[in-house]
Amino acid sequence: MPVTYTKLAANGRIDLQRFAAITSTNAAKILGMYPQKGAIAVGSDADIVLFDPNLKKTITVDELHADSDYSIWDGFQCEGYPVMTMLRGKVIVRDGRMLGSSQDGRWLSRKVAPRVITQASV
Repeated sequence: MPVTYTKLAANGRIDLQRFAAITSTNAAKILGMYPQKGAIAVGSDADIVLFDPNLKKTITVDELHADSDYSIWDGFQCEGYPVMTMLRGKVIVRDGRMLGSSQDGRWLSRKVAPRVITQASV
């Protein structure tokens, strides 16, 4: 999200609605998970990222909460950064601190939506 925001939204190349679509709605649709994911609606999961567009931050691999010791974005200067992440309504990351556990997640089967495959082959 911070890279997409910095490269596209912070400089006005896309508006905030398009940013939300790129980083949430469209990704969920491509993976066949919409509207359970990628929407704020009754019956959808309450997964929300609060994003501060004014927070300037350098990405570091240590702060990504990923099971990896490498990121191509390590050292990237961001204009905007997530300040809170909620998973099904529970705060799991706040101000860079991991508050959740691996037990909070649940496996969701994914597949590329058939219409995406059809459009890609045209």
